[in-house]
Amino acid sequence: MKKASLVIKEIQEGTYNDVLKEVYIDESRIEKQPQRYVAAIEKFISLYGDQEIEIYSTPGRSEVSGNHTDHQHGHVLAAAVNLDFLACVSPNGTQTVHFQSEGWPMTTVDLSDLEQQEAEKETTASLVRGVMAELEKAGYTIGGFDMYAVSNVLPGSGLSSSAACEILLGVAGNHLFCQDELDAVTLAKIGQKAENQYFGKPSGLMDQTASSVGDAVAIDFADP
Repeated sequence: MKKASLVIKEIQEGTYNDVLKEVYIDESRIEKQPQRYVAAIEKFISLYGDQEIEIYSTPGRSEVSGNHTDHQHGHVLAAAVNLDFLACVSPNGTQTVHFQSEGWPMTTVDLSDLEQQEAEKETTASLVRGVMAELEKAGYTIGGFDMYAVSNVLPGSGLSSSAACEILLGVAGNHLFCQDELDAVTLAKIGQKAENQYFGKPSGLMDQTASSVGDAVAIDFADP
C-alpha cells in the first residue's frame, strides 16, 4: 500500500503503463486510463484524506453463448470485457464500511450486524453486507474500509455492473482480510450469494464467474 498522493505521482510518471496495457488491451482505451485513475484517487483523497491505498479493477462481462443456461444446468461461454469497476480502497481500523461510487450517495454499512436487512434490498449496502458476511462465514476476521469507485460498466447495459461490483468488493475483502486465499470461483460464489440473498435478485453464476476470472471462460453447470 502507498499514500494516495504518491500513487498519483507514479501514475503521472508512467510507472504503471505496462499494467494498464495488460488490463485494458485496447490502445484507444489505455490512453484515457491515467487521467481516470488520477481523478478517482483525487476524489478518494477529498472524501477520506491522503491515506495509504490499494487499487482494484473488476470487469464487466458479455455472454458469448448460453445466456441463462446457467439457471438450467447447461453450458456457458462468457468473457470479461475491458470496461470495469475501478476502486481506491483503504482499511480504516473500524467495523464500518464507507463506499461511494461516482454519481451515487455515500453508502455506510456497520459490519457488527451482518444479517440480511429487508430495507436494504436492491441497494449497494446489501451487496456490501452480503459479501462481507460471506467472507466472515468462510472463517476470516473482517473489518471496515473506505472505498471510492468509478465505473464505465453502465447499469442496464447487459454487461453486468452488479456482478462487477460484487466481485470488486470480494477482491478487496480477499486481499485486505483473507490473505488472498480465496480463488476466483469462490469469489464468484460469494458474489452470487450476496446478489441472491441480500440484494434479492435471482441470478445464475455466469456473470460473477466471468468477472472474477477476468478472461474467457467455459462453464458446465450440470451440477449446481
